Amino acid sequence: MVVVAELRADEIELVDSRLPLHRLDPKSGDASTYLIAWDGDAPVGHAHLAWAGTHLQLPEIQDMFVLPELRGRGIGTELVAAAERLARERGHDRMSLSVSLDGNPGARHLYERLGYIDAGVPHVRVLGVIQLRGEPFAVDDTLLYLAKPL
Repeated sequence: MVVVAELRADEIELVDSRLPLHRLDPKSGDASTYLIAWDGDAPVGHAHLAWAGTHLQLPEIQDMFVLPELRGRGIGTELVAAAERLARERGHDRMSLSVSLDGNPGARHLYERLGYIDAGVPHVRVLGVIQLRGEPFAVDDTLLYLAKPL
């Protein structure tokens, strides 16, 4: 059984050695939260939550990841459910996320199955080099924004 919990400071080294925590910024304070899916003592997935400064001005699930060999086993569903619970606990009534328009049909199917619908905003083209954890990362993608009432 998978358990989802907020990433603690004393877990960062272990989790970071097994999962790609692209948006990890220990200085972000309350501006973001990483949720980690644990199978026993092994981290098997994560979701980053941004609480402010997002495209739709809603809490946003970002950087969701499940180990490839464990996909299709409900871990992503558990991560999204935990993110939604945490958002409701913090007083939010909607959640958003973005997904590659053409590059990740499995993720898009998951989000739509969980009730996320097109947010009605223009697609966003991301092209160029962005910084992830202080390192350059080349991006060429078009994002579709989805939202869901909580």
